[in-house]
This record gives sequence, C-alpha cells and structure tokens, in this order.
Amino acid sequence: MRILIYLHVWMICFSITGKAGPQTWIRINQVGYLPGDQKVAVLLSQEPAGELAFVVKEASTGNIVWEDEGIRTNGERWGMHIALRLPFTGLSQPGEYYIESNQVSSPVFRIGPEVYQGSADFILNYMRQQRCGYNPYLDAECHQQDGYIVDHPSRTGEKIDARGGWHDASDYLQYLSTSANATFQMLFAWQQTPDKTIFKDEYDAAGRKGSNGIPDILDEIRWGLDWMLRMNPDSAVMFNQIADDRDHAGIRLPNLDGVDYGWGADRGRPVYFITGEPQGLGEHQNRTTGVASSAGKFASAFALGADLFKDWDPAFAATLQQKSLEAFGFAEAKPGTTQTACLRSPYFYEEDNYVDDIELAAATHYHLTGEENWRKKADYWGQLEEVTPWMELGRARHYQFYPFVNLGHYYLSQSADPVIREKYTGYMRQGLECLAARAAQWDDPFLNGVPFIWCSNNLVVAVITQARLYYQTSGDETYLEMEAALRDWLFGCNPWGTSMICGYPASGDSPTRPHSAYVDLLHDIPFGGLVDGPIYKHIYENLRGIHLVYEDAYAPFQGGAAVYHDDPGDYSSNEPTMDGTASLSFYLSTMETEGKKQSATGKVLDPQGAIVKKRITK
Repeated sequence: MRILIYLHVWMICFSITGKAGPQTWIRINQVGYLPGDQKVAVLLSQEPAGELAFVVKEASTGNIVWEDEGIRTNGERWGMHIALRLPFTGLSQPGEYYIESNQVSSPVFRIGPEVYQGSADFILNYMRQQRCGYNPYLDAECHQQDGYIVDHPSRTGEKIDARGGWHDASDYLQYLSTSANATFQMLFAWQQTPDKTIFKDEYDAAGRKGSNGIPDILDEIRWGLDWMLRMNPDSAVMFNQIADDRDHAGIRLPNLDGVDYGWGADRGRPVYFITGEPQGLGEHQNRTTGVASSAGKFASAFALGADLFKDWDPAFAATLQQKSLEAFGFAEAKPGTTQTACLRSPYFYEEDNYVDDIELAAATHYHLTGEENWRKKADYWGQLEEVTPWMELGRARHYQFYPFVNLGHYYLSQSADPVIREKYTGYMRQGLECLAARAAQWDDPFLNGVPFIWCSNNLVVAVITQARLYYQTSGDETYLEMEAALRDWLFGCNPWGTSMICGYPASGDSPTRPHSAYVDLLHDIPFGGLVDGPIYKHIYENLRGIHLVYEDAYAPFQGGAAVYHDDPGDYSSNEPTMDGTASLSFYLSTMETEGKKQSATGKVLDPQGAIVKKRITK
C-alpha cells in the first residue's frame, strides 16, 4: 500500500509541477452526478487569456454531446488568472463523459442514478476505526482503565468506567460535544432515511465483519449512546471530556497508548467533570459559563435515541427517555457553555453558543410528541439565535459556534402551526442567504462563502445539509446551485482537484497521506474519514507544530484564499474528524435515496419532478 501511495503522489507531482505540465485545469465532482443534478465544472487557468467555449464528450466515442460557454468568475480569489464555471445541467443521459476547454480535458466522470450508491455506509468505516474501548479495525482493546474524575468538588481521583465511544480525530481525546453531535447526526440520518438497502447490515455490534440483524448505522449509534450514558451517570452528574492535550505525545496506535496522566502509563486518563465554571488543570483556562451546551446535547441525542430504539430495545429506549428529560432540566437550570479543557497548549474547542442546543433538545421532543409545551420551549430558545452565528458573520474561532448546523430550526419548520413553520423556514433561508451573498461578493468560482477556519469541511457539510433540508421544506430552488457546488467541492471540484474523503471515490484523487497513525505506522488509509479541509494561510502559518513531511504536490494551487496539503505533517487541513464524517450521514443517504427514485422511475427527473431530456448540442 505504501508503494502505491508514493506512486500516486509522484504522478500528481509530475503532472502539476513539471515544466511541461498544464497551466489550465478542469475540476469536476469525481463521484459523479445524478441525472437530475445541477452540474457545473470549474476551469482554473494560470494563462492570462482563454476561451469561454467548452464541450462535453462521450468517453467511449469522443462524440460531442454538449457544448456551451463558461461563465467568467474571480480567478484571483484562488491565485489564477482565469476561473470559469462550466454549466451542463441539461446533460442527463447516464454514461461516462469528459469536458474539453482551452486545450485541456477533465478527468472522466459518470452521470447515473447509482453514483452515490454505498456512500452513506462507506463513511461508517471511519467511525468503526475510531472506536475506543474495543477497536474492530485493530481487533484490539484500548484505554481499558478510563478513567479518573478530575475537577469534581468531592470525587476528584475516583475511578469510574468511561470506556467506549470514539476517538475524536487522529489523537485519542474524547469530547462529549463532538461525540454527542456525531451520534445525533447519525440518528437524524436514520430517522430521515430508515432504509435497509442504503444502511446495510454487514457488521456486528462490535464493528466486526458479519451481520447481526441490525443496520450498521444503528450499531454505531448504539456504541455512541452507550458511552454517553457512562458520561452521564446521574441527573446532575455529567462528564465532558476524556484526556487532554498531554495526549499529543507522538504517533502511536490506540492499543499502544502509553501516555502517563499521573496514574501510570496507560493506567487511566482524566475524565473532566462538568462544573459550569472555567476549567484547565494548567496555565491555560477555558471560558466555560454553564452546562447547557453539553446538557442540551445529551438531551437531544437521548430523546431521538429513545424514539428510534423503542422497537429494537424497549428497555434501553426507556432509559434514554428518562435521561433525556433529566438532561433537559439540567440545561435549563444552568444555561451557558461548557468548553473543552487543555493543559499544555492554548487550543481547545471554544464553543460560545448554547441556545441552539436547548432549542434542538426541545424541538426533538416536540417533533416526537407534538406536545405544545415543547413547542413553546423550542420556540423561546430558537428565536434567540435566528441564524447560526458563523453563517452570518463569516468568521469564528475553533468550534466557537457548534454544532455547525441548527437542526432544531428544521424540526420547527415541520410544525403544523403555519406561523412557526414559516418563521423557522425563514431562519434557515437567512443562513443560506448569508453564505450565498458572501460567495457572490467574492465572485467565487466554486460558490463557496464558507470561512476557511480550522475544519472548514465541516462547515461545508453543515451548509449542504441546511440547503437540502430547506429545499425539502420550502420547495424554493434558490440555493440548489450553491448546494450542488459545495457538495461537489467535497468530491473534487475545488482548487486542488481532490476529494476530501479518504479513499473515496476509489478511482479518484483523495487524501492518501492524512495526519493519522494508521498511515504512518500501518501504511493504510483511514477510509471514509472526512479531512479538516482548506484553511486560511494566516491560521496555518501560526499553528504550533505544523510542518510538511513531503514536497507539496498541490503547490500551484496554494496562492488563493486558503491552503490544503495532503501531508501527514499538516494536522490543520489533512486530519480526518469523527464528527465531520458522521455529519455526512444525512446528506449522502439523501443522495442515495434520490438516485433510487430516478432509477425506479426509469426517467430522469429534475428537482421539481419534471422529465429531463438529453440535449445533444447547444
């Protein structure tokens, strides 16, 4: 595998950095396009002049099946002289194609209803690889001594059982905020698409190969919920974090984690009690103000879990239901945010908003019960934050406004009350309009109005999720092109021409050298993991410990608004994250569902349900 990775990277370096290499590139969605999709490729060129004309050719014959002119946009935003959007939405006939323009060709891509088939299950490979306690990828146990309570007024130093859950990223810390959000995102995906042909049963509850009669996504959800119950053993006793940045002690496998936190090497890690006050065992203190951000996340995941597991495991569901009500009461009693804690460095998750977490918990209960008191609670908290702040402001500190998408607004947009329904549909529209306006102001060729902060890909997933839910709710087509552009961004229609999911698609360019012990030590790839994504250069250059191990294969494309490196030394843009990956569950399952609809009818439909016919030429 290592030889193949080196060969792949060498070929990229030769093709884009060699003196005889092209100075013009066409970026496409490497996964492909559903027949009814909005379809726009992007041409980037370092040449000072160029033609607008482009053609789409059938891959097998070279016959022209589409011709048109590109739309000129701001190439300077990405360090280019020219950037063109090349629209070919009307081409809907299934098949394999490539685009030609300005004497260059795009990679071959596919149009067909099956292009996203298996994608929602594929990302679960990464979730299983991230499991803590027992790791099925390694077939080994890890962190069996977790852990020891810290920051409790009377129980500090007490040993508790906090095993399970997922490692947050390529380190082995575990955070309630990201794990609860990942759990809810997967719950939401199954709630919206309870389809066993999309979410298959190929692994058992432990994550090992073999069916157990339960869809694999529910097994993964159960793994998360079980850990969350251990992190919330009593109504007002919650824990927010396992380990801290002492974890950053070099590349190692989780089952060989020998970090000593004061109880001996691999003899247990700190488990941070939620105090509602600033925390940090060293010189660096976070800015915690309350418990609601974490308690609300417990409450929403437990509530939705109770509903979805009521037929699979009634006793488990009853426990979750009771825990949800207790957690919601705790959130209301102590509003404010609980941030993660650090010791050696100033980096922590700086969550500053919490009203969205209480809203989501109340809205989830309202959606499940229809009870008016839950609707009133959800509306009270929801209207305090009409738009997720990063969407409106175009900036944020690390995880400052989290979760990155407010699914509470979606639940309230489904209300039977027309006033509530319109209000929250409007809030969703406002957030999307902020992003669309920013992209338009920049005249961005990729329609990308997302700020390139750390984990920008997670923000992209949040936008396409909100855009899809808004369209399903309202029927308003305004943001379909932006949604498609940002979806395509994740799969290769970006300045670097790479998918942002490790190993996906199998035949395309995707991260092969992410910041991961599995790459360095096992010469493997964390398949299915969504990497952090492009980051502003000024942030990249000021992070501690950043360095490139290899020559930058994407060097010609680093002169724009953000940088991205497929290099293990760049933890800021090329580290897979568990919560970002899980957040793709809804969108990918929705794309698979849409593909099944088009395949079942045998007709190509546009988003409004009208039949689309093949266009031969302009």
